[in-house]
Amino acid sequence: MRWIRNTVFPIRDEQGQIRRVGGIAQDITRQDGRFVYIINANETSRQSLSQMLRDRGYDVRSFPSGTAFLEVASALMPGCVVLDMREPEAGGLGIPRELKARQIGLPLIALGEAQGDVTFAVQVMKAGAVDFLPSPYDQDQLLATLASAAADLRDTKEQNQEATRARRRMADLSGRERDVLDGVLAGRTNKEVGPEKGISTRTVEIYRAHAMQRLGVETVPDAVRIAGLADAHAALRLADEDP
Repeated sequence: MRWIRNTVFPIRDEQGQIRRVGGIAQDITRQDGRFVYIINANETSRQSLSQMLRDRGYDVRSFPSGTAFLEVASALMPGCVVLDMREPEAGGLGIPRELKARQIGLPLIALGEAQGDVTFAVQVMKAGAVDFLPSPYDQDQLLATLASAAADLRDTKEQNQEATRARRRMADLSGRERDVLDGVLAGRTNKEVGPEKGISTRTVEIYRAHAMQRLGVETVPDAVRIAGLADAHAALRLADEDP
C-alpha cells in the first residue's frame, strides 16, 4: 500500500485555451522531513551545498533563482528551504514573505552576510524565516538547524493528521448524538441533558454511549480532547479560507 500525491495542471495554447492536461505523480508514503530546497544563484556554491546535503542523506532540489522556486513552491513536498541571500537573484526577503503570504508551510533557513548588523537578522526572521545563519556559516550548524526545522515539520504534520482524524470522527456523529455530546462536554449530567433535549435519561445514556464509541474514547476528558482538536482544525481552515 502506497500513498501517491497526484498533481494535475492545465496546458494552454497561445490563445489561453486548455488543450492538454499534465500531471505529476509522486510517492509520498514516507514524509520524514528529508526534502531540502536550495535557492542559490551561484552555481558553484549551489552544487557544493547540494552535494554536501545529499551526502548527509537529504533529498535535495536546487533552484538558481527565487523566481524559479516560487513558480513551483505550492506543489513541492513538505521540506525545508535553504535560501542563500548573498546574490540578488535569490530573491532576498521577498521569498520568506511570499511563502508566508501564500501560506506555504515550508520552513526557510536564510544564509547571508549580516556584517555584524543584528537588525538585519531580525528583519529576516520577521519576514518569515525560521533561522538566519551569517556567512561564512558552519556546516555543522546548518545541519543542526535543518534537523531542528525538519523535526518541527514532522510534529506539525502529525498534529494536522490528528486534528483531521478528530474532525472526521466528529462528522460521523448523528445530529442527536452531537447534541447529547455537547451537553455532556458542557459539564451537564445525563439527567440534566434529557429535559433539554426532550428525551429520557436512558435515551441520553444510549446516545452518549454511541457517541463515545464513534469517537473511539472511553472517558469524557478524551472526548473533550477530540472535540477540541476538531474545532481547532475547523477554525484553522476557516482562517485559511478567509480573504
